[in-house]
Amino acid sequence: MTTTAPRGRKPRRVEPRRPVANAITQLLVDHNELQQMFTAFENTRSVNNKRFLVQRICTTVAVHAQVKEEIFYPAVESVLPQATPEHTTMKALVAHIRALEPVAEQVDGPIQVLAQEVNEHVSDLHESLFPRVKASDIDLEELGHRMARRKAELIALHA
Repeated sequence: MTTTAPRGRKPRRVEPRRPVANAITQLLVDHNELQQMFTAFENTRSVNNKRFLVQRICTTVAVHAQVKEEIFYPAVESVLPQATPEHTTMKALVAHIRALEPVAEQVDGPIQVLAQEVNEHVSDLHESLFPRVKASDIDLEELGHRMARRKAELIALHA
């Protein structure tokens, strides 16, 4: 999209603002992307694909957990005390996986364990926390904007 400019000036390009998904939708998208990455990892035999997927899985889990801990859980805890689940095991697995040679057979087991941990965590969120958060008066749009900004900052740090 371009705008008209006064005579003698170039028109300025204005990008339309992309709508940011609400907080729950963002978390659901992350969960789906992780599921796809775990499935792709399980189905690939390519060393290069495994390397890429290990890096992407670890970064996604780390960023996702940090955004939830810094922004999402503090916001929902005001309405739903004790809403903060533990990410300790997932973070420890990510650190362990990053220390391994990503193409070695020794990374397959920890990735499978991480996938199980993530699946259990996601299942708990979908069954108990998300319905209660949706029913609350938390501004999920505003929370989504804050989460999206922080996620972009963290991804830039990991790049």
